[in-house]
Amino acid sequence: MPKKYFTIDDANREIPKIRIIIAKLKSLNKAISGLSSIKVSFTDEEEYSNYSGTLTKLNREFHKLSFDFYSELEKLDKIGCILKDLETGLIDFYCRFEGRDIFLCWKMGENRISHWHELDSGFSGRQRIVDLEELRN
Repeated sequence: MPKKYFTIDDANREIPKIRIIIAKLKSLNKAISGLSSIKVSFTDEEEYSNYSGTLTKLNREFHKLSFDFYSELEKLDKIGCILKDLETGLIDFYCRFEGRDIFLCWKMGENRISHWHELDSGFSGRQRIVDLEELRN
């Protein structure tokens, strides 16, 4: 999918949808982790046959949750933003500034876009948006 470029206002308009998607992703990730942590072992064929239906149900649920997880990720792709860290809800948006690509940076818990960083600097290089105010078109 080609890069989508955002202004600050464009990115801010997407935040309500992104909040919902991240909340779903976190919930699905937790459920997938829970199912993945279940370890089952059998000592004989009869014991396996008694629990094979349960294993099938667990497996089906795992795959359904995985499908739902990736469907939510696709929604972020369609918006055009980049999920950098699910745990913190860190999202980047491509933006053009002074002839170069930068990221507008948003994190769950923030009301709006208030930071940006160079493509290669990451979260530790976040700077206040003050110098980018002219991007508001």
